[in-house]
Amino acid sequence: MKILRKFFIVLMLFFLYAPLLVMTVFSFNSSKSTSVFEGFSLKWYEQLLYDAESITALQNTLILAILSALIATVLGTVAAVGIFKMKKGAMKTALTTVTNIPMMTPEIVTGVSLMLLFVFMASIIGKKEALGFGTILCAHITFNLPYVILNVLPKLKQTDVHLSEAAEDLGCTPVKAFMKVVFPSIYSGIFTGFIMSFTLSLDDFVISYFTSGPSFQTLPIRIYSMTKKTVKPTMYALSTIIFLTVLVLLVLVNLSQSENKKSKFKPKLMKALSILVCVAIAGSMTAVSIISRNLKNTTLKTEAVFNRDLAGTTLNVYNWGEYIADGSDATIDVNSTFEKLTGIKINYTNFESNEEMYAKIKAGSSAYDIIIPSDYMIQRMIREELLLPLDYSKLTNYHYIADEYKNLYFDPENKYTVPYNVGMVGLIYNEKMVEEAPDSWEALFDNRYKGEILTFNNSRDAFAIAQFALGIDVNSLNKNDWNRAAEKLKQQNSVLQARVMDEVFNKMESANAALTPYYAGDYHIMKQSNKNLKFVYPKEGTNIFVDSVCIPKTAQNYDAAMLYINFLLETEVALANAEYICYASPHTGVINSDNYTYKNDPILYPSDEVKENTQYYHDLDPEVRSYYENLWIDVKLN
Repeated sequence: MKILRKFFIVLMLFFLYAPLLVMTVFSFNSSKSTSVFEGFSLKWYEQLLYDAESITALQNTLILAILSALIATVLGTVAAVGIFKMKKGAMKTALTTVTNIPMMTPEIVTGVSLMLLFVFMASIIGKKEALGFGTILCAHITFNLPYVILNVLPKLKQTDVHLSEAAEDLGCTPVKAFMKVVFPSIYSGIFTGFIMSFTLSLDDFVISYFTSGPSFQTLPIRIYSMTKKTVKPTMYALSTIIFLTVLVLLVLVNLSQSENKKSKFKPKLMKALSILVCVAIAGSMTAVSIISRNLKNTTLKTEAVFNRDLAGTTLNVYNWGEYIADGSDATIDVNSTFEKLTGIKINYTNFESNEEMYAKIKAGSSAYDIIIPSDYMIQRMIREELLLPLDYSKLTNYHYIADEYKNLYFDPENKYTVPYNVGMVGLIYNEKMVEEAPDSWEALFDNRYKGEILTFNNSRDAFAIAQFALGIDVNSLNKNDWNRAAEKLKQQNSVLQARVMDEVFNKMESANAALTPYYAGDYHIMKQSNKNLKFVYPKEGTNIFVDSVCIPKTAQNYDAAMLYINFLLETEVALANAEYICYASPHTGVINSDNYTYKNDPILYPSDEVKENTQYYHDLDPEVRSYYENLWIDVKLN
């Protein structure tokens, strides 16, 4: 039995700490690979110094966790005392049950309901920006309260109620009696409630995501925003630092609580060391944040004039994850440079899909000044009057946009948009895992590669593959066409390994799959980690898309938004973005630059013959859209 017990303890410790050990080891990996250790290096810790956004996100997370835990602990303790002193048993039971309900409610339900409440209250008081630091703080206090009450109530029940009564008889006020007699008895419960609240707040993503707004980004949201491509190794470094810090603090706390008099470390000394470590961490974070912002490359020659007339104002930017140069890989930190150039503070947040961005803008829950949606979504937003016209007289750099990306179907008058990046969908395959180089979408239905095929986990792109394979218009309004495509996708189910989006990077880079459809720009990212990956545009045709910069109707700082758009059109800025994102650029200054890594790249800039065989997605009739979404559910269930 002892051997079995030890085995289970070792097994438990392995599952608890093996992931942390792997993360720590790969934080010192000289390459970006998450499957092969190619040599020891501190490069990711060095690059962390340049990642001001991540350091700021960590600061925000800690501030939020400490404040919400403190407030929830005070309110929860008061509430627990109130519930404990209630005379009616039925009422006390009912109230205790009600306070426990939030712990049983799924986080996504809590997050959505709180968001709706905050948006509704903001509309009543006439506030345009409904979500921000105040709302996320209230949300965290709300879900922390039950845990404090749950920890304090049992301690109150263990306390002799006659002690506080005796203290009051001896002249103490009720408050003094509580602090002198009751508080010492329930202190451990209060402290446990605070620690639980702090931990839950520090780790929360779902509720934070729905209630944070554009002006406040936590570390979990920051990491999530990276997953459009892949989580950077700098996050492994930051997570390792956090883990080791927590480990040191736990050791110090345990030593401080030790009653062993023979210990070299006295409890008071350990407590002092714990406080010193906390202060050192807070000071280090602040110093690193300041250093990281000052280390950014801000030397930039601009063609346009960028004055500081709007210095001190704030610009809320809403973009795809990992879709702007941030100073890593020797590029320009676009947002930091703009801030230093103009004095305008940028709140930068990310979305994962056009539909997610659309839902937030439609709901009016956040006052974003800049958004960067894709073509078909822009078409929908223009129809629904969700965008503001641009003042092209202020866009002195607009002449750099190539003619082929002007007057496109979604904005035929060039009234609302400035093209940002161009992409196409192709077939990525591992040449070591396929028998012959594919040239058709039919490869994704080939039984020879059963269990090694990936496909899109979103309806529009998945249906498009079947439609191209069948020779069907991807913008068809004929429901029978969508039925045929759905049947084709059902046939694919038997050979699929998985439907993926962000997971495609790790799977293809580590050779866990042989074939997948994905975006051309992201192929270049994957190839950096796996040289066996190849790319082809299938002969049946493919989707082309243009992401463009727009100003939503909810914008609060229109003039700063125009200044920002013109800044994005600066040749050096556009070149930095093109190098970082690895998508095709609509900017002629980039396309013609001798410093451009992907100049004349046949994947990003294919021949006219390939481009003629492409289709844009259009915003379809709502009835058709609803119809194919229901078909998509059926495809995934079969």
